[in-house]
Amino acid sequence: MAQVEIERTEIVELSQPSMNWGAIIAGWLIAVGVAFLMYVGGLAMGFSVFDPHDAEATAKGIGIGTALWMIVTWIVALLLGGMFASWFDSRDDRNLGVMHGITVWGLSIAASGLLLALGMGGAIGSGASMMGGARMGAHAQGLPHGGHAAGADARVALQAQLMQRVRQSGGAASGSIYVPTTGAMAMTPARLDPHTANATTMALIANRPDTAKALLAANTNLSAADIDSTVQGLSAPAARARNDIKAAADTAAHYMAMAMWVLFVSLLLSLIAAAIGGSLGAGHVHRVYHDRRYARGAPLR
Repeated sequence: MAQVEIERTEIVELSQPSMNWGAIIAGWLIAVGVAFLMYVGGLAMGFSVFDPHDAEATAKGIGIGTALWMIVTWIVALLLGGMFASWFDSRDDRNLGVMHGITVWGLSIAASGLLLALGMGGAIGSGASMMGGARMGAHAQGLPHGGHAAGADARVALQAQLMQRVRQSGGAASGSIYVPTTGAMAMTPARLDPHTANATTMALIANRPDTAKALLAANTNLSAADIDSTVQGLSAPAARARNDIKAAADTAAHYMAMAMWVLFVSLLLSLIAAAIGGSLGAGHVHRVYHDRRYARGAPLR
């Protein structure tokens, strides 16, 4: 009798790794809690070192400290968030842990962007207003103040000088009137309306004396000689105001660039930290669930 060999074929179904969204959301909540805790600690330290009598030095120190604290906060929060996400997932799979950590990071960035878009950055605005009030107080006391306010101060000062010169040179140009009670001649000073004064000031700052002269000629009764004298006398203050505004703009651009670089570094390092946290959490999950057994390479759920 012939023997017949039957070959058996086993079909093994390979399961793909699945994301545990419950663990991801839980890790994200841990990251939010840690970040909030560190933010509160940073604010407490900032208020502790705040000195209203030296607002400029204090603002500079707080700015550097805020940048460093922001980077540390993002790194620590996302590291712990990714680690806890892997622990909540309870699978000994480092690659999957990295994926969970990166997803926690992405969820954190998306939520932060949404909150900022909805106007939840009011606390930042309140802090900026408080710092602005401190600078105004320092300026009132004759102390140095921030360069970004120098441009506005220079424009206001130039406009005040313009209006004063127009009043001084406008008495004779506007004509004399007879006052019956005294029998004397009185001079009526020329005045500029705020809109014309502002437009003329901006023309002087933009180094457009012809435009400034045209505005004065159309809106005042000054003579051509008085207008030329007024504009010529304000050429030096206008140059100083122009330089101050340019310096203020350069300072604002510098600080904005620094803020963007700090944000970029924070996001990049927090991404790396979240991936490392997810990997560490998955690699040491047996230490969290010490009363359960985990076999490396066990089938994924």
